[in-house]
Amino acid sequence: MKLNEQKMSGGWAIDLFEEGKSISRLWIADRQMRIGSSVVKLGGIAGVGTHSQYRKRGLASQVLTASIALMQREGYDASFLYGIPDFYHKFDFATCMPQHHLELDTRMAERAEKRLKMRAARQGDYKTIARLYNRDNARRTASCLRDKHWNGFPMGSNFDVPCATRVVLDTHDRVVGYVVYDDVEDRCRAAEVGGQGSDVAHTLLNDIACRAVKLRREKISLSLAPDHAFALFCRDYGCRTNAIYERVAGPMGRLISLRPFVDKMRPELSERWGANDRTQTLDIRTDIGHFALSWKGSALCVKDAATRGAVRLGQTALMQLFLGYKTPSNLQANGELKASARQLALMEQLFPLQQAHMSWPDRF
Repeated sequence: MKLNEQKMSGGWAIDLFEEGKSISRLWIADRQMRIGSSVVKLGGIAGVGTHSQYRKRGLASQVLTASIALMQREGYDASFLYGIPDFYHKFDFATCMPQHHLELDTRMAERAEKRLKMRAARQGDYKTIARLYNRDNARRTASCLRDKHWNGFPMGSNFDVPCATRVVLDTHDRVVGYVVYDDVEDRCRAAEVGGQGSDVAHTLLNDIACRAVKLRREKISLSLAPDHAFALFCRDYGCRTNAIYERVAGPMGRLISLRPFVDKMRPELSERWGANDRTQTLDIRTDIGHFALSWKGSALCVKDAATRGAVRLGQTALMQLFLGYKTPSNLQANGELKASARQLALMEQLFPLQQAHMSWPDRF
């Protein structure tokens, strides 16, 4: 057998070959993911698969192990995947984000007014859509930064689901909002909504309701975090939110390069630390390395240090802390973190619960 690693546009392809035939493979999708105001380099694992006649031989494990080594070598900070139950935890991936859904009745949504014009999106609109999205999600943990290379939506609210995008226009015909629909007829579902302001929100909900009426659907569903601006707007129309927390499955992440990851997190950690108790040093030891956070003047520094009294936890627990999935107190109560009362108080401040959400069209 021969392992082949190929650099591709937007990531890597890793294949295991036997007699010239690819028998097991996966892809690594390049993403830049936000955690609060900080941005880390993410490797999204996708397309994990082994031909049926070669299964039960550990080949997927071999390819996955190779992908982690490649990401470590190529300077990725973390990795993410959407996993089947009870498999990826063996490779130190931990569930660290819920799946968010919002639903409301079509008859209630019909009350929203159409205040602005709408039309189908054009290729030239996507630069503006990316700007609107980045503005709306500037501090949204797990959202992906859309740079100049981003050129549109590859799917709707699940893999292989076609999508259709419509945009809101202001009185000067400028794009000020948008909605990405699943381009199917058996449901009225929006994979993403963007734009700010009351006129934009009313117009978007009116358009979604009109689509639901056309499709004869009594309910509308959206993939949105509950604190998204449009989700908050929908509260006036009697919406329902749902968060699914899967067990050892679903959205799962792990750290790849500990020190570079923490270095990139310094802006966000500095803001959370604030002006209080800057004399304290926080030493953290994990199974993949250790680091210490301390202040030097007005700058938060990251150093290689781990004293006898260091906080101890696994990298999977640390990833859950950074994504705001669990609190330090949760982890300590479950025996997954060891810290003094003073250390725990500071960690509670540095690692608050967050409404992490990755838009479906950005997934892999």
